[in-house]
Amino acid sequence: MQNMTKRGSVYYVRFIVPKERWQDVGAATGARKGTRRDITKSLDTKDYREALIRRDAALAVIREETNAALAAHNLPPLHGDWKPAWGNIQTRLTEQALTARPALEAASDYREPYYENDDSNTGRIIGESISDRDFGSDIVREELWATAQQIKAGSTNKQEGQRQALAAYEQALGIAMGTATPLSTLLDRWFPQLEGHVTQELIARHHRAFTRFGQYLATAHGVQTDHPEGYARSIPIERIDRRIAGCFREWLETLPNVGPRVVSCHLSTMNTFWKWAQDVGYAEVNPWDGSTRGLKKKIAKASRERGEKRPYTDDELITLLTQARERLQHPKKWPWARVIHDMLRLAPLTGCRQNELASLTVGRIIKPTQPDQLWRISVTEEVSKTRSATREVPLHPIAQEVIAQRLAELPPEHTQATQIFPECKPGGRDAKPGHYLSKRYATFLRSVLGENPEIDFHSFRRCFSTFMTTAEANGAQHCSALVLDHLIGHRPASLAHNTYAAKRFDWSLYDKAIMEMVDKGIHEHLKEWLNQTNFGI
Repeated sequence: MQNMTKRGSVYYVRFIVPKERWQDVGAATGARKGTRRDITKSLDTKDYREALIRRDAALAVIREETNAALAAHNLPPLHGDWKPAWGNIQTRLTEQALTARPALEAASDYREPYYENDDSNTGRIIGESISDRDFGSDIVREELWATAQQIKAGSTNKQEGQRQALAAYEQALGIAMGTATPLSTLLDRWFPQLEGHVTQELIARHHRAFTRFGQYLATAHGVQTDHPEGYARSIPIERIDRRIAGCFREWLETLPNVGPRVVSCHLSTMNTFWKWAQDVGYAEVNPWDGSTRGLKKKIAKASRERGEKRPYTDDELITLLTQARERLQHPKKWPWARVIHDMLRLAPLTGCRQNELASLTVGRIIKPTQPDQLWRISVTEEVSKTRSATREVPLHPIAQEVIAQRLAELPPEHTQATQIFPECKPGGRDAKPGHYLSKRYATFLRSVLGENPEIDFHSFRRCFSTFMTTAEANGAQHCSALVLDHLIGHRPASLAHNTYAAKRFDWSLYDKAIMEMVDKGIHEHLKEWLNQTNFGI
């Protein structure tokens, strides 16, 4: 008999006290031994069926009395800080309102007049009938009110529960009557428009931003929700003003493990969405305009404290190459050693991004038609990060050797779409070949050089830039800043370069720049390590 016991012929209700609260309940109720494991009360009946009927009511009374005793001793109630997820009920209210809205909009608002003496010609109008829309509105009001009362019924503080229920009801009524538009209606239009134009990772970041926004709104409204983004979607866009935008930023900045860069990303999501809402006529003003002001300085300060990103030193590159070559001897234990070793020779000599290299295909290897030209790799629009990143990069003979070896190992039936690095299977939200390489390289880097936030795979691009700049300082004639921008895939900063100068020069100039970079920009000792090929595959 759950929560019931029998003494003699009389049934009793048995309220079980949670183990972690035995001491508190014992102290609050004056238990003789100081602890109380259960509370037993008579149900005043010998009939089992009647006892079942009385049990739930008795349990509710015992819980209420126990919580009152705990409160009198300044102890938390039995449920602790937990609150019912009334935000879920508000989400349901919004769904009800959105369901009713089109029906109310389509309903007729005609009210048939009532004439004195029932004569429409001579009698004056003494009243009107109820229109279909009026009748439907009354029904919607009753249904929304009934749902909203669940908030009050489940609240331990009846006055606060009534306030929350009334606020939720009025909000849902505005949505149903067409005077308010919930964010869900707009988000369901906005997100599909992003598909195919931005990465899935960016879309996921937008969802995370609205999840955090929902967490803030629920906290500010004093409710709890199991689905924060759903709660945010239930809020009408008309209710979001500059005050809420400002408070959201302040709330974000108090969260642990949330830095200024994440705060900036979340606020940028809101700003982007509200600009779109303005364009489609659902927002008069953008409350997020200027919300990221001052964050750039905070991001820069956090970066300095964490450690500025930098290129690898020569010693670090040699250490990485040494460890990769040692692991090549144990391919079963280190299956990614070959890929990582190849990347260690390719990345610093090409300046390519991780995914640009991992996604290389046979068709993107451009072999020259003249003997004095270098091989090139093509970074196409499908894998480039930006429009400026679409480019062709010459391969120094050291890097060319890596690609040539990979091509020689391909099966005879390979096609132009065959991957140069078949180990790099597509993964992640955007199915990028660089997804798993990113994870495996990060593990390798930590195992060799330890935790160091200053260096990552992108540091190879910093090495490339450093090599080119060093070569220019050492007298290289073709390693200019503009050539570096073209090769690394950046939009030149100056107006003269990005607007008036040629977007591409003769390929011989880039070939010479790459050769000069290695000749005059890389230390001889490091060059020897990059050029070593006898590593016993």
